[in-house]
Amino acid sequence: MISIRRAVSILVVWGTATMFGLAFAELTRVGPVLLTLSRGHGIHVGDLVAFAAAYGAAAFVTRYLLRDPGTQSLR
Repeated sequence: MISIRRAVSILVVWGTATMFGLAFAELTRVGPVLLTLSRGHGIHVGDLVAFAAAYGAAAFVTRYLLRDPGTQSLR
């Protein structure tokens, strides 16, 4: 069973990954626009890359947090 500390840690990891992706999307305009949401707002290729990297790292950390405490590696 998952402990409260692990559950909170996982929520923090995914919240941090989301905040990173949103901050990257707000501060940069990398790549062509894939989808225009409104005048001056859209989804760029760089936004998708940033979210993919952030969520990939969050998934790796989540896997680490959910491992059995008796195991030595992530296999």
